[in-house]
Amino acid sequence: MDALKQDSSQIEAVHESLIQRDFLLQLRKVDLVLLDLVANSAGLTSYTEQVVNSIWSLFPNTLRPCVIWCDKELVQWRILNYQDWPEMADSLGVLHHIPQTLSTFVASPSRPFAREHNLSTKTDWSCWHNSLNEHFLETCDMVSLHDENKNWLTFCLFSPNLNSESERRLYYWSVEQVLQTLPYWFNAIVARLHTDVRLQEHTNKVTGLLQSHAFDKALDMMLRDARRYFQRLAYVTVLVNEDANEDELKLLSDTLRETLRDNDLLANKTDHEFVMAMRIMQLDDAPIVAQKIEKALLKVDPNQVSVLSGDVKIGMSLYPEQANHIKLHVASVAAANAVSERLGYRLEYYGKFVQNLDEAYDV
Repeated sequence: MDALKQDSSQIEAVHESLIQRDFLLQLRKVDLVLLDLVANSAGLTSYTEQVVNSIWSLFPNTLRPCVIWCDKELVQWRILNYQDWPEMADSLGVLHHIPQTLSTFVASPSRPFAREHNLSTKTDWSCWHNSLNEHFLETCDMVSLHDENKNWLTFCLFSPNLNSESERRLYYWSVEQVLQTLPYWFNAIVARLHTDVRLQEHTNKVTGLLQSHAFDKALDMMLRDARRYFQRLAYVTVLVNEDANEDELKLLSDTLRETLRDNDLLANKTDHEFVMAMRIMQLDDAPIVAQKIEKALLKVDPNQVSVLSGDVKIGMSLYPEQANHIKLHVASVAAANAVSERLGYRLEYYGKFVQNLDEAYDV
């Protein structure tokens, strides 16, 4: 008898693990659908609709998702998929009755997840009872996330009571997989929405310099011209040892801008990395450009730009020695990192880091 019970337990465990595996495979298929939407810059509304539809498909006969939006102040509340909950909101999805446990959960971002049992007996859910009882829903699992404007999106996953212990255990394991995955799904789309906004901006609001993507696009055009007309280009990276504050960043940017001509390019990739691109007539112009930048930085008062009291490294790479903007950047950063002085420059020339081109041919 004991052997039969043990065999039965082992069979049940294997069966459960197979169901879990199949569920995870279905969840990964949802990942692929949502990643495709992120890659194609889907809007938050259509993305949320797809998430809701995916959750329905994962739990077709049990779980009912409800997506609730509220502002930062927790004053305005809306059900985004209000078509699935017509009795709970008006024709625009506005929600007037918010259970206290729900508002408390959203107002407590240190709690990533929450679960409410026995909803039919909870007085603060009384306004929801008719709708919940119609579908025999007794449990609510919740997770709250920020949208792109730092307002709150709360996913409420409503479930009925389940009969057997093994059924409950497997079901709530599946729900927890979705709850754990939801923040990753939405962090991806929110990051993409922020990126789309940045891609529409061509200059940095603080410095007035080109954004990194605008610099790269302009540099690609410059490289096309260089290939067509057999021109030389110099690509410069300036590294400071720490992030500058806004005032320092502005002064540092203005200083570097003064070293350029009108048709040269300048951007700050980060608050401690600046990149520049310029046409040069001949190879001997490269160290002259680097020395000009070095002298300009030496004139700045370190008391006004504290980052200049530390190490400042200037690296230069050259086209056509480096064939595209990615290789130019990698080579110029490597040249900057080869600087051993507090303030200095190096030129990258066929794998060597030199201060003048005569050094490149020294044996």
